[in-house]
Amino acid sequence: MRVAIAEDSGLIREALGVLLATLGVEVTASVPTGTELLAAVRAEPPDVAIVDMRMPPTRTNEGLLTARGLKQAYPGMGVLVVTAHDDDPFAADLFAGGAEGVGYMRKDNITDRQALKDALIRLRDGQPVIDSHIAARLLAGHPQSQRLRGLSERERRVLELMAQGLSNSGISQQVHLSPKTVESHIASIFGKLGLRMERSENRRVLAVLAWVEAARHG
Repeated sequence: MRVAIAEDSGLIREALGVLLATLGVEVTASVPTGTELLAAVRAEPPDVAIVDMRMPPTRTNEGLLTARGLKQAYPGMGVLVVTAHDDDPFAADLFAGGAEGVGYMRKDNITDRQALKDALIRLRDGQPVIDSHIAARLLAGHPQSQRLRGLSERERRVLELMAQGLSNSGISQQVHLSPKTVESHIASIFGKLGLRMERSENRRVLAVLAWVEAARHG
């Protein structure tokens, strides 16, 4: 796999490059700004780009703007935006143009080799990736949004736990229901959100993104 990096901290860029090398990943570019990344990928497009959300010159939404530019120019490229903040106001906007091959993770989670490897593979394959802790924060306080109004209170709770990364077994323990009943609730959530089974889609992630999108519109 080939990966390009945009991160203004030289120390983090170097550490990430070393980590990727241990995963057998080739780093095609490692630059401090989104502008330099966009120029670098024109010469050698990678499979996935890892982009810091806050880079010069304003250190606000440069990662979001860079991700949008990459997806517009290279729709098949995976883009992973990373952040040091759980409550970044630009998080939900990242998925406004579609979730295919788009990811969002906290920086402390990308130091987990297996989590990073799994995320890169899913993004390369066109699947969405969202950090469960960020998703859970985005979901809070929006249980009555239009998109999700058809979900029961129990289904909303199950969806919230899905966003936190819990397995069916973990959800079962939290809501004190049998795994089979939890599976039925999840199937109902997928049906109400119109998430049909597609080979290239992770319906659990897409269900969470539906709630994130609802949160974005309040």
